[in-house]
Amino acid sequence: MTERLLVARLSALGDVVFAVPAVAALRAQFPQAQIDWLVEDRFEGLVRSLPLIDEVLVFPRKQWQNSGIGKPGGLGGGLRAMWGHLRTLRNLPRYDAALDFQGNLKSSLQLQQVDARLRIGFDRGVSKEGASKRYHLRVPDPGRVPRAQRDFELVRCFLREQGIEASAAPPTVAPWPLEASAVREILAAIEADTPEFVLLHHGFTPYGRDKEWPIEHWGALCKQLRQAGKRPRLLWTPAERARAEQILIAAEGSATLAPATPSLDHLMALLDQAQLLIGTDSGPLHLAALRGNPVLALYGPTDPVRFAPPGPRAHTLRAIDGDEEPPPRDRSQRAASMDALLPERVAERALTLLPA
Repeated sequence: MTERLLVARLSALGDVVFAVPAVAALRAQFPQAQIDWLVEDRFEGLVRSLPLIDEVLVFPRKQWQNSGIGKPGGLGGGLRAMWGHLRTLRNLPRYDAALDFQGNLKSSLQLQQVDARLRIGFDRGVSKEGASKRYHLRVPDPGRVPRAQRDFELVRCFLREQGIEASAAPPTVAPWPLEASAVREILAAIEADTPEFVLLHHGFTPYGRDKEWPIEHWGALCKQLRQAGKRPRLLWTPAERARAEQILIAAEGSATLAPATPSLDHLMALLDQAQLLIGTDSGPLHLAALRGNPVLALYGPTDPVRFAPPGPRAHTLRAIDGDEEPPPRDRSQRAASMDALLPERVAERALTLLPA
């Protein structure tokens, strides 16, 4: 009888989102089991909000990253936090199975500290840095399939090992309740300004600079949406505020900033209110899609098949024609394909997804 399960997906936001349907399948199959999730502190809030999960085990990445000689807390602070975390993992009651959706050195070493009857992960080719050597059960690479489907294959393999035949596709995840105060604050901010709006997510990470869509393209898209009677609003974080303001200048008064989102619950509450979210292949877009919200995802250097948004109202627009897999990425600079994805194409597609 399966009573205790541990899943590991540490980061990043989009990848944590992709794993949720697979974990939902585990919960549907084992409604009475304890299901715990190992995740980085940056995404603890999202995992804690999921009713699927019983306990969240937090990898203290920020403390470790911010430790060192000359830094607040020093090297000792980070070492103490890491040692305490590993001690917590070692002292946990035994799990029937631990499933590693991350598949790298960081996740597999942490799961190795856990007492688990069965450790499951992807074989080489999907897993990296020798992680597959630490698994009892290795799942073959399922090929060019959506990430949510790939993660579900890990669950299917575990279920087959238990003598259970699973469905061919992961379940659709219903929107889950959010922190009431975050919802109230977002609704108050929206109702005081523009209750109906199109949300634009222009951000990108240093690791994904190739997915950047040009500022002038965002500005032109805002103007075209506004001319069609829509109200574009820019999603932003403190780190993205300067770029958002540059887009506002390019938009020439046709867009405004969205309300601040100080927590993931605030972000999800805002995503739930948008008529449509337009953005590149990114965590917030995939989170909106997972919650069943309409999204239009813009793809250039990343594969719209492998990184398809996980939701029934998700739509994609690719910079290049055809369905072949993109070439290897150069993450250090904006991809030429993103320059080639013109705002006129995006506006035309977006307007087909919006109410007249």
